Amino acid sequence: LKPFLLKHIRRVEFSFRLSMLPRRYTQHVAMRRFFCGRLLRCGPQPQSRRCFSSSRLVAASALVRGEVEADNAVIGVIDQLVQGLGGREPDWVLFLAKGYGGRAQQVGPQLRERFSARTGGDGAVVVGAASEGGVIAGDAVEVQEDRFALAALALSSERIRAFPFYSRSVEVLPEVGRGASWSSLANHSHPLSLLAFCSIPIADGGDVQSLLDILDRELALPGAEPVARGLPTVVGGLPVGGQVFVDGDLHNNGGVFGLALQPVNGGNDPVAMPVGFDAVVCQGAAPFGPWLEVTGVGSDHVITSLEGQNPAEVLVPLMHSAEVPGEGHTMAGVFVDPTPITSLPTAAVAAQVAAAALSGRPNCLVRPMHQFTPEGHLVLSPLTKAVPYERGMKLQLHCHNRELALRELRSRAEHDMALHSGRPPDAAVVIQCGARGVSLHGSEGVESQVLREVWGTDVPTIGFFAGGEIGPVGLKTYLHTYTTSCMMLRA
Repeated sequence: LKPFLLKHIRRVEFSFRLSMLPRRYTQHVAMRRFFCGRLLRCGPQPQSRRCFSSSRLVAASALVRGEVEADNAVIGVIDQLVQGLGGREPDWVLFLAKGYGGRAQQVGPQLRERFSARTGGDGAVVVGAASEGGVIAGDAVEVQEDRFALAALALSSERIRAFPFYSRSVEVLPEVGRGASWSSLANHSHPLSLLAFCSIPIADGGDVQSLLDILDRELALPGAEPVARGLPTVVGGLPVGGQVFVDGDLHNNGGVFGLALQPVNGGNDPVAMPVGFDAVVCQGAAPFGPWLEVTGVGSDHVITSLEGQNPAEVLVPLMHSAEVPGEGHTMAGVFVDPTPITSLPTAAVAAQVAAAALSGRPNCLVRPMHQFTPEGHLVLSPLTKAVPYERGMKLQLHCHNRELALRELRSRAEHDMALHSGRPPDAAVVIQCGARGVSLHGSEGVESQVLREVWGTDVPTIGFFAGGEIGPVGLKTYLHTYTTSCMMLRA
């Protein structure tokens, strides 16, 4: 991922320099917005809007691409969201901006001003960031190759309460806004779900897995078995870019941010089922060969022995056997702890871990295999800074390629639909690895089109291409690579 990250960090720097140029045409804000609106409606920039509406939830996604001026893009997105919501006021808005650099500072305040003025009081919770790796929106649209794009998702539902959170560092618990606290949110009859993001570059070079462990710990209600509360869901990723906006506050140096989503029992319908936040995590690789035990470790990411034998002598025959499902990159699927971070190994927890597997959550972390040393030792990508490879771990070879990635995405999306009687999500957040998209498939929109085909309808969607993806393994949250991690919302 290093070339991907360097490429888009350079874009952040260039866009910031571009944002410092003087504005040549209109200086007065009202006049500028007037002309921006005229230019947007008459201009050739392609746009996309998708909406979903029911008595329980209204969602709309919006996209403006190819528009150089951030003001123009914001006006276009607002128009699309207002039309898509059909007169309803949003409770929360999530946006992602590509190519604007420092000018992305304008997006959050303008969205918040527009929807706060319409809603009254504190107005809608508005959270967003720069995403120089690319953005994803409804109607199977992915934008990686265009220079500029602005995407947004707005949602209105009396059955979901949204609370923003932010922290500069990944080593501390983020602060929750709107008068809430983590303890009050966790102490609820239904599990809290999070959309969690951490912008790249990461402050102080911290470990994102430490943050995920902190969040998992806060989401666990002391003394309650998780089986009684449903599956917790934390989905997100690492966008490339330093501009972050959280509910009225602009952070130019990035940080940890997101939305805590709390289901509300039934709203005006006391017998209605609670809102569902379902994780669909697709690692793009198919397993083959036996599980192998790690019996020797030379450093954090060098394995010196498998099943008491030289790793090269064990793995090379498997890598060239008839069991290999296709041509592609060989990776290692490493079995990691899937149990909640605060739980004891009880029968209830075991049942819930099994339920997580049946729901389509993965049971391992997939990491690239880089090379064999002259001694035959295996060099892999690290699991995380906080989780080294250790003796006793189990791994299984995986094959990663375009066909297998699409096959898995389709299969997991179909499984998610089957678990809900064939009903597509009302809205979705989709985080794709930056090494997927155009780099893997050769063109934009390939994975989004697969989801569209499975759903059978247009679903309001937002997402981005990430330098790391956040999603569950069992009941525990991990940082993934080469993965597409989705949150499906159903009311």
